[in-house]
Amino acid sequence: MPSKPGAKPQPDHKLSAETRAAIKAWEDHVAKEEVLREAAQKALAQELIANPDLPVQTLAKNPLVPWGIGTMWNIVSKHNVPPRQPNKAKRTASEG
Repeated sequence: MPSKPGAKPQPDHKLSAETRAAIKAWEDHVAKEEVLREAAQKALAQELIANPDLPVQTLAKNPLVPWGIGTMWNIVSKHNVPPRQPNKAKRTASEG
């Protein structure tokens, strides 16, 4: 029975300048995306802090918000958003 031939060594390949530049541009974009995502999440947290009557679920259901309720709860936790406490002074006697 003949034996299998061994693995052939692969020659080294030097990337072209265009390919290196394209990879560098992509890596820079990925790093920028992380910064921009964090800024967007912080802005959502600030909206919740600014309006204590605003439910987290409302933001999660907004079609412009790219994250669901699970991620929104992570944002709330990460940015120390205080628990929602609807303003009882705004309620009428018939509501409370």
